[in-house]
Amino acid sequence: MIVVSKYWEFVKLDSASKRLVEVILPAQTYFYSSFTQNAEVADTTIVRQLWQQMRLSGETDTDESYLAEICLRCYISHQIYQVCFNLGTKFGSCNGFTCEDLLPFVLDDEVVKATRTQQKSTSKVTPDSSYQSLATTVLKTFDPSKGSLNTWVSRYVKQHLELRRFLLQHGVFLISDWALLNDTNAKEVKRILSDMYSSTTFEIQQTCGLLASYHAVYREDRMEQRLTAGTLPCQPPTSEQLTRIADDLQSQTGRKLSPEAVLSQLNAVAAKLRRYRIAAQGGYVSSVSFDQAEVQPIVERSQITQNDDEEQNEFINLYQNQFLESLDQAISQIVDDFIKKLQHKGFPVENFITGLHLFHCQGESMSQIAPQIGLKKQYEVTRLLKLNELRADIRQKLLVILRDRVLDLAKHFANSERLQHLDQQVESILDEQISEIIQEAESEVKNPTRNQPLRSLLARRICHYLQSRE
Repeated sequence: MIVVSKYWEFVKLDSASKRLVEVILPAQTYFYSSFTQNAEVADTTIVRQLWQQMRLSGETDTDESYLAEICLRCYISHQIYQVCFNLGTKFGSCNGFTCEDLLPFVLDDEVVKATRTQQKSTSKVTPDSSYQSLATTVLKTFDPSKGSLNTWVSRYVKQHLELRRFLLQHGVFLISDWALLNDTNAKEVKRILSDMYSSTTFEIQQTCGLLASYHAVYREDRMEQRLTAGTLPCQPPTSEQLTRIADDLQSQTGRKLSPEAVLSQLNAVAAKLRRYRIAAQGGYVSSVSFDQAEVQPIVERSQITQNDDEEQNEFINLYQNQFLESLDQAISQIVDDFIKKLQHKGFPVENFITGLHLFHCQGESMSQIAPQIGLKKQYEVTRLLKLNELRADIRQKLLVILRDRVLDLAKHFANSERLQHLDQQVESILDEQISEIIQEAESEVKNPTRNQPLRSLLARRICHYLQSRE
């Protein structure tokens, strides 16, 4: 059910730059007169009808067309706030800002409560002012035949020059990993890894080889998509694409990686490129000596002997295997613990397992899952699966398992002095990496593609575990 009040409630900032919602009564009256018979119509249909009515203003300049514009500007104000809220939620706590810090850059519209006739007769209103708010720009460029208004608003907010500059200053660069990798060539990667990260020749060669395989598969697929579906945002590579990238990498370089390892290393390369872009544009980068997405650089530069490329490669491959094995072990132990608790309470275990499978491996919502496991409400499914608690427990168990394994592995590559130094840092390093994986899973749960298997590493390994139980 849609929230119709967003078409007459205008979100703005008060004198103290705090969020304020103001009811625009003429817009409310107009909306009810126009959509009384279509109370359950979708937002896209309402937006299209209002947009068509607003476009008549150039010909008739009526109160009706003007009020249609006001309804749209109210709707846009809600969407602008939502985009800022999402940015603040996703990046704010880790980068020192809030949603409220972003609003003054983009929530700059002023809605006139008068009708068009009244507007013309008042000297306080200056519709021909050279200033143009973000909402006005959105309406002037929006075309419902080319996409949704929500997408259009999001694009303009995220492309706002001052907002992007503010985010850069706080270490946030708004571009997906996949677009970043897609638009970076091997020559630039070599320069970045060499100049900013002091990477070894071996690491640079491996990274360039991986990037070349990524381009050979992902970039080619994207070019074909543009011919058939137009320009769409870069999406995460599918399981099929990751497999093809791994196959191409092996055929070109002889290097064998699993699809999961390909994804992990692509994320790691993107993290380095992102830090470089932020620093190059004058933004804040907390550190460039450690990479949050992998342990390899930390071990290479600070703890492990750097003189033998084969030794480095051996450690990296062993670590990747240890990581996936540790993740699988953590998932198995925690899910088994959950099952034992349910058995102790007398709950049907099969319902829990089926719910986990439908959610992670089929991408079904809680409301879809409920009738399939004998429940009536979606909150009952949420209470049964306890996904937040499940992820938190897996995270903690993985940290314990992986820490011991990495330290044991490092004994074969580091001298006693370096090993002691590694022992002091490895837990915080692994904690950062594991947090990335959990955050990826949580982000996917908040914005899922319904009725498709979840793509995060954690979700895929949970599915792997569930399949092994069959």
